[in-house]
Amino acid sequence: MPDLSIMEIVFWLIICLMLYTLQGYPILLSLMASLRKKPVFSEPKEFPMVSFIVAAYNEEKNIAAKLENLRQVAYDADKIEFIIGSDASTDETDRILTKAAEKDSRIKQFRLAERGGKIAVLHKAVKMAQGSLIVFTDCSVKTKPDIMPIILSSFEDKRVGLVSSRDIWVDDDKNSPVSQHQYIDYEMKIRRLESRLNSLVSASGSFFAVRRELFKGYGNDQADDFALPLQVYRQGYKVIHRDDLIGYVPMVKSSEAEFKRRSRIIEAGIRTVMANMALLNPLSYPVFAWQLWSHKMLKWLFPFMVIANFILALLLSNEGWVYIAIACGYIWLILLSIPPIAGKIPRIGQMARFFLLSIGAVLKAWFNVITGAGSKTWEPTHR
Repeated sequence: MPDLSIMEIVFWLIICLMLYTLQGYPILLSLMASLRKKPVFSEPKEFPMVSFIVAAYNEEKNIAAKLENLRQVAYDADKIEFIIGSDASTDETDRILTKAAEKDSRIKQFRLAERGGKIAVLHKAVKMAQGSLIVFTDCSVKTKPDIMPIILSSFEDKRVGLVSSRDIWVDDDKNSPVSQHQYIDYEMKIRRLESRLNSLVSASGSFFAVRRELFKGYGNDQADDFALPLQVYRQGYKVIHRDDLIGYVPMVKSSEAEFKRRSRIIEAGIRTVMANMALLNPLSYPVFAWQLWSHKMLKWLFPFMVIANFILALLLSNEGWVYIAIACGYIWLILLSIPPIAGKIPRIGQMARFFLLSIGAVLKAWFNVITGAGSKTWEPTHR
């Protein structure tokens, strides 16, 4: 075996870390989860009051359909309420909500006098909620009417504090970015395995349910689908994934919109971890800290691994053909995302573009966190 320089050792260590981040963690997670029995859920015996909560900002195109979807949820009318909070909407959202609330007593709506952001809306809505179970759902997301038995059966296990849904992305636009489906399938696989092994690191932002007493306040700059699972776990409860609890999510319509969405979510995610640093300590949380590092932190550090590895490949180009080949691979990846070249091999080109888009979104998120340059106002992705 030839002697390797320190630079070469670092190069190959980064390669190994990148491979672990992309495939090593799911493989190891799968092996460990296979040692656990598949969960069995009991039929619900308790039928408590349930509060559905939706935060809305300028959702005049979606809010009527969302309300109709909520009304179709099969559950006793006196045990369910729909709380819709408007974040000082400037379109017809408030008028539509007011008319709907007049016709259906289960609908309760309020408006923030000034823009406060999604988290401010959720906090106020939870204070209004009468349910012992809270279901958070996005305005653009649709569900089937028979979701309540699935939700209730999940909480028959007293160790479960939060249940997350499976995202199925609905694509009715050929211009939607390629690889979104692959990424979501990859994410759902990891959540499925984490749930079986221990507890989810994060929930589906579009649709999840939590025990009311476990909801604690958190910062407006954090991600609700990340902050709440971390809160629940720190209180000694599990966060689980259900494949049969489905939320139908419209695809993002453009790469530009996806870039903004991803960078915003990652920025909030980084801030959420910063507020829960104790969970990164493997001495206090051996399994969960490993999950949190592998699922989130290494993914958010991945762009820096790529940049460092590319630079090292260039610096080591005189040491052998393998370094030249890897450096050329990075350059080819960049070239593949350029429209004239990507147009000749569209699928591969779009995948390369999505990969670079993801890296760019992470870098932008880190820049915003470090400099404080991120937007302080919630801007939902209108689909």
